[in-house]
Amino acid sequence: MKKPTLASRVASVAFLAISIGIITVLVYLSGTKGIAVHFYYIPIIYAGYAFGDYGAIIVCLLSAALCGPWVPAEIAADTRVAQTQYDVLLRALIFYVIGIAASRASLELKRRIHEARNLYDVARSVTSSLRLRQVLNLITDHAVAVMDANACAIRLLKEDTKELELAAQHGLSEEYAQKGPVSLSSSQMDQVVLGGELLQMSDVGNDERWQYPEAALREGIHAVLSVPLVSKGRPLGVIRIYDSRIRRFKPREIELLQAFADQAAVAIENAALYEDLRDAYYETVRALTIAIEARDSATYSHSERVTDLAERLADFVGIEGEELEMLRFGATLHDIGKIGVAEGYLDSREGPAETQVFYRMHPLIGRSILQPISFLAPVIPIVVAHHEHWDGSGFPQGMKGTDIPRTARIVGLVDRYERLINPEAGVLGLSPKEALEEVTSEAGSRFDPQIVAAFRRMMKNPAGDAADETVSEASPEEAQASASPDPSAGSEE
Repeated sequence: MKKPTLASRVASVAFLAISIGIITVLVYLSGTKGIAVHFYYIPIIYAGYAFGDYGAIIVCLLSAALCGPWVPAEIAADTRVAQTQYDVLLRALIFYVIGIAASRASLELKRRIHEARNLYDVARSVTSSLRLRQVLNLITDHAVAVMDANACAIRLLKEDTKELELAAQHGLSEEYAQKGPVSLSSSQMDQVVLGGELLQMSDVGNDERWQYPEAALREGIHAVLSVPLVSKGRPLGVIRIYDSRIRRFKPREIELLQAFADQAAVAIENAALYEDLRDAYYETVRALTIAIEARDSATYSHSERVTDLAERLADFVGIEGEELEMLRFGATLHDIGKIGVAEGYLDSREGPAETQVFYRMHPLIGRSILQPISFLAPVIPIVVAHHEHWDGSGFPQGMKGTDIPRTARIVGLVDRYERLINPEAGVLGLSPKEALEEVTSEAGSRFDPQIVAAFRRMMKNPAGDAADETVSEASPEEAQASASPDPSAGSEE
């Protein structure tokens, strides 16, 4: 929950002091038998709301003491002291009950608001994001915060292996998260949970249904609550809450985790639908690209090879998520504008200037083709700029340096390399090593030197293991200084 600021606490104390002072004056004027004494309920209730139990207790005792001495004059002198003590104790008790009740009611209200806010945040994320890992991580984060637990994890069922794969977690150590496979054959607990029942264990170290008791002991885990993730009657996985205390979970906590489980199931279903839709989009785009390339004299399936190589390089330099996905589409569609270029000019990329102008229009034609498709809007910069050069000598806009999108720089480099090793029909291509030396010689002029350097290192490692590569947005001069080609670099021919 959000903690109050110092300014809000000072304002609350000031309100209490002023209100208690005013009420005390009214009680002094009317006596303790008058209605004014009941006004003390206001600061007591407010103190319980603002400061909890301790605030309510302090204010109720203070109020009882302040209204105690003002005994009405008609009480006999010999009974004045006893009556005063009785009034103080009785009012203190009444004020105490009211203060504690107000404090607890306030605490419960704040807790419910906190839970509702977290559930709303999760629901909003589920409906606004199709990134499954991102949504599931958000759910685990909120579940830990709302349920005052130590950790939360979501595991999804893999139908082929019947194992529960860790999809998201918050609060678990890396050692525990990677402790070993969670298989249905070995986990009695998960057999029950995936059967559609929730299950809680107050002490997993002494429960034979827990698969890894030693690991739980090292992690400091005792109580665990597991709830199934179910969609349309089909088990998808489990969500678990971990606590370091030996305890039983309250009904409201179980209901809350079930609400998070329902949100996670919706997110999984949305992500699956999105994956199907995205695959359908990509296959449509791929078919269109193949149809376009049938008109070009360049090697057939050029765009597919460029896409494969661009994805490898992007992964090597650390591009991921939405940017990587859009690079995949952009690499596949980078030559879509050729559909608007007459066949006689498709081979004019190195021809006379008067015929090159028609060929050089294809990035802009590609942009006009893709503009009506909102889904592919992030792809347009790649299509337009993949023939731009680092030194500004490219086309169609003469962009320079880091003004060229990073993904377009990657596609431009691998496009050039791929055409060198798979040139037009009737032309002898270069070996991979020769092609690599050719693009390296163009670092700083045609290509981003840092991307060229990363490409060389990647090609020296055919397995494609990503190194700690970062392609920074340095100036052309800084990037050129950092790109000193290694003469021994090159892939195997």
